[in-house]
Amino acid sequence: MDNPNQIEEHMLLEVLDDSLELDDGSRWSVTPGGIPTIQTWIPTTSIRVRLVDTNSIWPYELTNTEEGISVRARKK
Repeated sequence: MDNPNQIEEHMLLEVLDDSLELDDGSRWSVTPGGIPTIQTWIPTTSIRVRLVDTNSIWPYELTNTEEGISVRARKK
């Protein structure tokens, strides 16, 4: 996913200490401020992945579609 505003949907497999693993095998580091948020996310939740800012160190937005809550992230 390299195009801004392109959206992909995946299932959350695992919440790690400071990152997430999705059903396509990708792992995502989240901003330090987003860590408490992802700790409440439950595996099997649908996650929307969107590239929002190619110039940022946290260029992606991961959204828990069941809660409508987003965090910024980068691919590991």
